[in-house]
Amino acid sequence: MLSQIGTVALNELPDDYLETYRDKIRALTPTDLQATAQKYLDSANMQIVLVGDRARSTHKPRFFGDLEIYDAQGNRLP
Repeated sequence: MLSQIGTVALNELPDDYLETYRDKIRALTPTDLQATAQKYLDSANMQIVLVGDRARSTHKPRFFGDLEIYDAQGNRLP
């Protein structure tokens, strides 16, 4: 709770922010979310990062385009 109060103070949010947050989130519509995504996300330049077992995670991500695979040290793998 202290962390949440600190966030409100640090970001100069309204005093009722914590009390009204959930209701405001629940009031959002899919149209609201789509409009916000179009405003702030640059889908042409987005990158998707997956972390996990390579053998189990290379099939479906190919639908998003070519994959670049790196090892834990940041070296690109073939």
